[in-house]
Amino acid sequence: MNAAVLFLLAPLALAQTPRTIEIPFTSHDGYPMLGKLTVPDTETRHPVVVYVQTAEGATVDMKRPLGGGRTFNYYDLYREKLPAMNVAFFSYEGRGIRMGDQLPRYEQIDPAIYNTSTLDNKVRDALSAVLVVQQQPGIDPKRVFLIGASEGTLLAAEAASRAPDDVHGLILYAVVSITLKDAMHYMAADGAFVSINQLFDTNKDGKVSKEELAADPRKTAAAGLNAATFEQLDADGDDFFTPADFRQLRKDLLDAIDAGKFETIYGWLKVTSGVSTPANWLEDHYAHPPMWSFLSPLTIPVGLFHGTADQLTPIADVKKLEERSKAAGKSNLQFHYFEGLDHSLGLGRYFGGAPLPEGHQAIFEFIRTQTR
Repeated sequence: MNAAVLFLLAPLALAQTPRTIEIPFTSHDGYPMLGKLTVPDTETRHPVVVYVQTAEGATVDMKRPLGGGRTFNYYDLYREKLPAMNVAFFSYEGRGIRMGDQLPRYEQIDPAIYNTSTLDNKVRDALSAVLVVQQQPGIDPKRVFLIGASEGTLLAAEAASRAPDDVHGLILYAVVSITLKDAMHYMAADGAFVSINQLFDTNKDGKVSKEELAADPRKTAAAGLNAATFEQLDADGDDFFTPADFRQLRKDLLDAIDAGKFETIYGWLKVTSGVSTPANWLEDHYAHPPMWSFLSPLTIPVGLFHGTADQLTPIADVKKLEERSKAAGKSNLQFHYFEGLDHSLGLGRYFGGAPLPEGHQAIFEFIRTQTR
């Protein structure tokens, strides 16, 4: 019987009703926090996966709207899949963030506390969560894994580098492979073009012709192009709208990102991101060490998962990170790439009813392999 069949049968073999409890705890500097732990209902000590906080912070459920008056909890994916693999799951709220009842993020933010969410404090909060969960009944304190996405990949890697005896593996997806500054440069132009290209590039040649742009003018609003003409978009006049054109059109913003002109960058993020970030978030990131400084000393297993259509963190930089890790002989780092998957590795479609995308299938297989 092959591994894929065994993976599909595993949930049936371990059918059970997991138990979920809320666990209040305190940050290192005295702020109240809340975690939620789901543990398989079996008489043994279990490995546990801890989900590290995101750039904008999250509640213990990460509730989101689904359309038609429906909602979903992002973390339910892990609370369903991991116990079936005999693995526990722990999430915790961001500083100053509580569950709320207002669309679109179902959260309440206390700005005074939220603004203490420096990168250092987020790392220390992750380690506080690890220490709390290690003390819980049914948890094996020697098998704690951190999972992080986007900014969470940096935080998880740094947490592991600070506490190598307490963190025993990493799952990193939508990887910030160098620094946020590098990712910001990408998302302002080439990454934004990825999203635009998906709307118009019907022949899949990586660029948009005048005919493709005109085929459905309503898409210009979805792409944020408003009433721009093809001639305005084709900055170099080569009869195609390409990433090079977008870089030219966004030159002032790209220069501001490179020069660290924070007022300009915050203004752009306010219009485009739709989420809150802590005070001095950019300044904090610009002074932060790159990903390699945290990954290089690690000997624990690290799985890195990235989609080719990620519009926020560049796959090219992840591949450079892979080359660097191979040159350094880092066999504990495993890199996985997925054609056509975005920053969420396709989870938007999954919560809408589509099958679990390949990227997250691979993540769960990595966890199963490391925890069996």
